[in-house]
Amino acid sequence: MSIKAILVPVYGSDTGCDSSALNSALTFSERFSGHVDALHVKRDPRAAASFVGEGMTTSMIESVIDMAEKDGQRREKSAALLFNELCSSHGTVIAGDEKISASTASTARFIMRSGNQEDLLPEYGRMFDVIVVCKKTKERSSDNDHVINSAILETGCPVLVVNDALDPEYGKRVAVIWNGSVESSRAITLALPVLKNADEVSLICAIDDLSEEISPDEAIRYLSMHGIEAKSCLIHGTSGRTTATALLEEADKFNADFLVMGAYTKGRLRRLLFGAVTGEMLNKCALPILMAH
Repeated sequence: MSIKAILVPVYGSDTGCDSSALNSALTFSERFSGHVDALHVKRDPRAAASFVGEGMTTSMIESVIDMAEKDGQRREKSAALLFNELCSSHGTVIAGDEKISASTASTARFIMRSGNQEDLLPEYGRMFDVIVVCKKTKERSSDNDHVINSAILETGCPVLVVNDALDPEYGKRVAVIWNGSVESSRAITLALPVLKNADEVSLICAIDDLSEEISPDEAIRYLSMHGIEAKSCLIHGTSGRTTATALLEEADKFNADFLVMGAYTKGRLRRLLFGAVTGEMLNKCALPILMAH
């Protein structure tokens, strides 16, 4: 099992967020000699007309569409320029539209599609090993949240969520959040290439949240079969803290530099009743998190 195909959305409107995501994707790719698709989705400028108010004249609507067209061109140019600059600084080979094959060198290409990012990402993103997204954006946070959740819930791929550019030495001390769920099991199996490169792995379990059918020992045994010697850290009660807070505190005690966890492991009703650990982890955690649903 290896990581070869990596997808990263780039918006062209927030250089800081795009830079963090694209730098992280290229850094992630370098370790595995993988390939990065930098996907820029250009909105149809005619969609801007649907947001205009009543009483707008034809010329005013045409003006709005023209402004949207120019903004789209500016964003595309900005995204492509950043892509070229970062590939150059990383020494990443820029590939064309030809068939990409396994290589000993990291490669990347810039892909432009027209449509809606939230709708197109699930379609385009299904045949990748990892999708990399940045959550610290100057854009409307609700829009970015939709993109992140769309990547996690609708592609079937693990999603690496970052605040800042990934450190080249990432993944030395990896904390795995384990609750015995299908999602946390998938997260472990999909993260094996990262876990095998780690110096130390800690399996952090909130006992009250564990499945009755699967104990931490099963996960420890599974990792051991793959040559990964992990240690378990059990949290017995959260002492009034939220589960996410307790997990993050244990990860901090472990000096983790990378997290792996299942995302949205409870049904919608249980999330409403008991709170959503995934959402709180996304909001509070400053570490890179590899999530799988």
